[in-house]
Amino acid sequence: MKRKFLSSIGIVIGIVVINVIISAQHSEKEAFASALKKLRAEHRETRALLEEPASSKPSTSLGTATRITFNDLREYRFSRKANNPIPDKLKALQGKEVSLAGYMIPMSEALDVTEFMLVQMPFFGCCYSVPPEPNETVMVKMQKGKSTPYVYTPIRVTGKFKIEETKIDGFVVSVYEIEASQVKETDPKDKDVIQHQAGTPTPGGF
Repeated sequence: MKRKFLSSIGIVIGIVVINVIISAQHSEKEAFASALKKLRAEHRETRALLEEPASSKPSTSLGTATRITFNDLREYRFSRKANNPIPDKLKALQGKEVSLAGYMIPMSEALDVTEFMLVQMPFFGCCYSVPPEPNETVMVKMQKGKSTPYVYTPIRVTGKFKIEETKIDGFVVSVYEIEASQVKETDPKDKDVIQHQAGTPTPGGF
């Protein structure tokens, strides 16, 4: 009788353990399914932003400024050895008003910033990343008498475009310059910001 009782106890304990394991696995599966569903939703949202037609873009007032991107700037194949020509469409913007989205890297000041580098992604100077090439950075100088606070989120810079080298310690760090009349935070869902993060070309160019 005692043996049967112990056997029954063992069976009950085994059933309980199995139920606990099944329940835990079910919870893990639900958590995984929820995370996967969220990831897919975020992917669809990003894809929709990238594929939406130009007519449905969020309205961003650029005035008379020409919208450019870092993909446009990279078309100038800058080389310290080869004398590569500057593309005509970049030459045509010399001295013209442009608008470019990116991230601010202050040169010295942290409050009343008057000069900074504009880069495509916010990891300039990180020891684990390859620094951008001179045709992937823009030296921004605020118009005389103007300054801007440091902004760590995406910004849109508007101002006069110049093809001009900036050297630091004898090294060319940028081949472009913008004399900025306006620096303002932009929507993280700004199409240019999304495409820069995705590393995909911006269709349409100028």
